[in-house]
Amino acid sequence: MEWSVGTITNHAQRLGLPFDREATRAATNARQVDLTALRQREIEGALELAQEARQRALNRYELTGFDHLGNIATRTVRRPPAREFKDFTTAHSSAMSTVLKLHQVDAGDEGRENAKGLLKTLGEAMTAAARELGGDDADEYGS
Repeated sequence: MEWSVGTITNHAQRLGLPFDREATRAATNARQVDLTALRQREIEGALELAQEARQRALNRYELTGFDHLGNIATRTVRRPPAREFKDFTTAHSSAMSTVLKLHQVDAGDEGRENAKGLLKTLGEAMTAAARELGGDDADEYGS
């Protein structure tokens, strides 16, 4: 009918029509449950991405280039070069930040403080791993 909510409310009140607040409350609660489930699915997806990025940072890495004759040459190294390692650890950190932010929605203030502590610990661990694996190159990329 293209009428505003206020117009409908005024007409309903004038006609003595009650609003079913319980039905509205139930619908709101159902929507909150749906949103919680959606956040949980997003958390699971972000955790999968974080896990994949972490595995790629810590596993063997295939380098492809050209030899002195111009032929394609491939070599497998124990870990990715510093730049790729940084990219993988950044992707891991970003996915974990997303997970923690989504958890905060449901956890409240206490959850936020716990998440901050976890992020700090995670960041320190990733920095230490970058230094250990990348040596001086890790510092060059801000690790």
